[in-house]
Amino acid sequence: MKMIATLFVVFAVAASALGECPVPPTVPGADIGKIAGRWYETTDAFSHNSTFITFDFTPREDGDFNLTIHAPFSKHDEYVLAKRTDNQNVLNFIDVYHKTRYQVTFNIADTDYDNYLVAYTCLVYSSHSALDLPMILSRTKTMSAEKYAKLSDLVDNEIGVSRDKIEPVIH
Repeated sequence: MKMIATLFVVFAVAASALGECPVPPTVPGADIGKIAGRWYETTDAFSHNSTFITFDFTPREDGDFNLTIHAPFSKHDEYVLAKRTDNQNVLNFIDVYHKTRYQVTFNIADTDYDNYLVAYTCLVYSSHSALDLPMILSRTKTMSAEKYAKLSDLVDNEIGVSRDKIEPVIH
């Protein structure tokens, strides 16, 4: 009985340490299908190489997306299955080559679908809490400083991810 109680405590502590990804509320009129096409990363949250990473969302017949991530500093593109969820603001990224061993969700915080998209990914590892990686994406390689500042404020104030985690891509 003591062993069962000990295991319960261990699992309870482990579960609380995992944390949960914050899920943005679904915006009325949201249509994840409009995300299709090319997006340019305007923030440098990953590479610190100050080069554009592109995200190409290609619709599939089943309603999900094939996602190709191209980073100019990498020898190979990354290919991901972006599966729809019940929430029009969330996609689950599935690594088709099984190189990652954690859950990845792509959460859209704000977008007009034509010009900008503010999102964050949550990576949930088995051993520790979720890590939020914010992104500001654009349909073009440029974004006005005013718009970038407004979207950076959204990342910091509404999503709750420090703007210290991002910096603008300089081209």
